[in-house]
Amino acid sequence: MQTLGVRTAQPKFSLLIDDSQTLSYRELLKCTAPLALIDVQTLSASHYQQFKNVFVTQTRAVSELQFEEIASLVDFIPGATTSQMMVALGTISKKNALGGIVALVAYTVPGAMILTILGYIYSKYPDPRDLNILVFLAIQGIKSSTVALILQLLISMAAKSISNKMHIALSVLSAALFVAYQQPYVLILTMMMGGIITIMVEYDAENTIGRRTFVKEQTATPAIVNDPKLINKKNSHKISQLLGNKSLHLYSVILLLLLYLNSKYQSLILDITLSFYNIGTFMIGGTPITLPFMYAETVLNPLYINADAFWLGFGLAAALPGPYLNFAIFLGTHSMGIYGGICCWVAIFVPSILQIWGLLPNWSNLRKNVYLQKFKEGVISVAIGFLATAVYYGWVDACRYDLSTATVISFLSLVYVSLLNFNSPAVLTLGAALFIIRYLALWYYRELDPVIF
Repeated sequence: MQTLGVRTAQPKFSLLIDDSQTLSYRELLKCTAPLALIDVQTLSASHYQQFKNVFVTQTRAVSELQFEEIASLVDFIPGATTSQMMVALGTISKKNALGGIVALVAYTVPGAMILTILGYIYSKYPDPRDLNILVFLAIQGIKSSTVALILQLLISMAAKSISNKMHIALSVLSAALFVAYQQPYVLILTMMMGGIITIMVEYDAENTIGRRTFVKEQTATPAIVNDPKLINKKNSHKISQLLGNKSLHLYSVILLLLLYLNSKYQSLILDITLSFYNIGTFMIGGTPITLPFMYAETVLNPLYINADAFWLGFGLAAALPGPYLNFAIFLGTHSMGIYGGICCWVAIFVPSILQIWGLLPNWSNLRKNVYLQKFKEGVISVAIGFLATAVYYGWVDACRYDLSTATVISFLSLVYVSLLNFNSPAVLTLGAALFIIRYLALWYYRELDPVIF
């Protein structure tokens, strides 16, 4: 068999499609749909084990070594981690790119449809106090509990990523910059500078591994083109360098097209679509990083969405099945109708899809790059500071009508999710119930007239 590179003592592995079992589209939908319908965890919980059980253990469409490499890749590159994971697993399981799209659609659409309906209904009430009184109280409780979910996510990210004083300094500085300059381009520039500073400060120029960082790794990767065993007989489409190059080129074409259309036509839908496309591009560190970017792009622009709807949408996305990046369709529908919601939803997922296809064939050259690893550490440190600021803004909005009640519910929700391991739907349901009980007690038992309205 013809091979690329030279033989080494390392075990062979390939992220390219091999001769494992090929699923039909029906089988792919059958194994993917349950993940979207019943797999609801807390925001910081990993879905990797559930994915592994389905694609490696049950269907055997993906080898265990491929799965581990894909998991390490999606944790390394920008994009929505669970969504990219689903795209990669679907592509390998079906042996073509359409399989990745089918898997992602099956995983995301159920939750997205519910959020679209809720976003459309909520858009009919510019003032939430016009809602039914119990619904209004429940919403305030949901927003209070959402603060705890984001705070717990922040704590877990900081414990995992903050390892020295420089990381702490970058987080504190980025939080201050977010408060002072609430512009999306400032967030992007700060993240890039954080990555560059980390490389300059932490990289050891004498490190022998670092000296060969940019040298192409020479591994014994099979030459797919010349090995008939590695080509599916029904469909010879592969995750190849060709698909990777086409995906990266397509990403650039879409970006340039959006920039051109946005400059030529004054359209709010084009503007917000471009914004969400950029958000999907700069998710370095995973989907939690989208929260401050979305806040800067939508809430700080009065033409789009208000803070009340923003935090409610995030809480609902956390409680519903599927990736909470579906939260984008709630924001778009609330501000610009169903068509706007679909545009935002597609725009935020497309960069992740094209990135995973584009970088899968090149992962062996990226996985040990010291510079990229240090760059990501700096970017995540900066993003943690942004996320801390987003927690503060979420708490301020939750306390708009009742500071003491919202703060207490946020604290109790943090206890539920951190110490008692409640999942997101349970935490949000308890938050809504506690807020309602609080005001029912004031009205009926203490005969007080709350000033929340």
